[in-house]
Formats: sequence, structure tokens, C-alpha cells
Amino acid sequence: MPASKPQKNAAAPVVREKKGIQSVEVGVRVIDALAAATGSLPLRDIGKEAGISASQAHRYLTSFAKSGLVVQDPATGHYGLGPRALRWGVSAMTKTDVFTLASQALDRICERFDLTGLLCVWGESGPTCIRLKRSTFLIGTDLGLGSVFPVLTSASGLVFMAHLPDAITKPFIQKEITRAKARGERIGPGDVERLCQTVRTQGYAEGHGHYVSNLSALAAPILDYQGTVSTVITLIFREPPGQTIVPSPAEIATALVEETRGVSRSIGWKPEEA
Repeated sequence: MPASKPQKNAAAPVVREKKGIQSVEVGVRVIDALAAATGSLPLRDIGKEAGISASQAHRYLTSFAKSGLVVQDPATGHYGLGPRALRWGVSAMTKTDVFTLASQALDRICERFDLTGLLCVWGESGPTCIRLKRSTFLIGTDLGLGSVFPVLTSASGLVFMAHLPDAITKPFIQKEITRAKARGERIGPGDVERLCQTVRTQGYAEGHGHYVSNLSALAAPILDYQGTVSTVITLIFREPPGQTIVPSPAEIATALVEETRGVSRSIGWKPEEA
């Protein structure tokens, strides 16, 4: 019998991008332009931001106004988001599980750098760990679910202190200042404000050697649509004396801030204009 011919490998299926409705995609850009603005916008600016002509933008805005997505100020002629857009936004936020999104971000960054990470919320006793993801390296601490951290001397606590109202954090700060004075340390209101300002400016907080002499932590907030901290992601790593770790703490901090800000934007947070 003649030898059978080897069969050729079947060609991999070609994945084609599904076609959408271009006019809808353009309309979304118009809405995005209004959503990104800090106030109402004139027609020409909306067209520019959406990448279309002013006359095109006007046709979209006219339809959106009829449906309640957009309103026009009769005095200035400028446009802003309407009541239907607000209802959609509120509905989306109520269906968004910030803890799921934060946990997913924690997983991504811990696996990227093989670091131990914590997800913390503000509890009755202060910053509290509600999720722990361990790295493949032992870090030699007794941290775990339910661990509570100080406000002034932990990276997690500093983030909460920088973003929560003073009325919430003040009792905890006062207790810790009293304990610090008993140890001969002096911390004043000016020191606290400087710490808060540094965290807000950097976008993250640092902690070095509080629990273990060569253990460091970086923490960053997940902020909601009001700019209030909902959860904090904290990464823990060792910095052996005299040794440089790879990746560097600066690289880790940059990635951490990118992750937390991504989640923050997904739940409605907008960064303040510079």
C-alpha cells in the first residue's frame, strides 16, 4: 500500500474584529468629551475633543438633548451631561464591586513582582487587612487577615490619614502621638500635615523597618467618585542592608499607583486638575 501523505496542519482560524456601528462610537466620544470636562462646554470644544466637526457634534447633541443625556444652558449655549447620564452613572456605580476590582488589582501587581500584598479597609480599630496575598518568598512576619496597623507609622495608615476626614483619623492620631511622647519622640501637628501632603503629592506612602528591621512597605489608595479612600493596596518586601533590590522600590511604587488609579477611575474618581 502506498504510504499515506502527511496531512497539512489546519490553518489557524482568523479572528476578525466584529463590526460595530460607527455613529454610536462617535456618539460615545461626544459623551466622553462632556464627561471629562469640569464644566459645560461650547459646541466647538466638544467637536474638537470628539474629533469631529462642530456641525457633526451639533447633530449628536440635538438627539442626546431630546433623550435627556445632554442639557444645554440657554444663557451660554454650552452643553453638559443631563439627568439620564446621571442615572446611568449612578446605576453603573451601584453595580461595581470595588472590592472585587481591588482584589484583581492586588493579584496582578503581586504576581507581576512576586510580592506579598494586602488589601486594607478602615475598620473600627483603624487600618485593617481584609485580604492577604503571599509571595513565593517568606517574609517572616505574623501579618494576616484582621491585622490592624498604626496610622502614623505604617504605609497603610499613612494613606488613610492623608485621604480620610480629620474627624475620623484624629482620635487615632492623638493616641499614637501620646504613645510616641512616652517613648521620648516628638510629633506635632506640623509633622502630621507634612506626612499627609507627601502622600497626596506622591500618590503613595512608604514605610520602612516598623515591623521588621529590613521590611519595607508601599501603599496607595483606591479613591471613589468623591475622592474618598475606599480601600488601600499595600505591598511588602525586604530591603537587605546595603543591597539594591530589583525591581527598585521606585519601579514598584510607579506600578502600584498605576494599578490603584486605574481602579479608582473605574469607580468614578477623577484626578484633580494640575
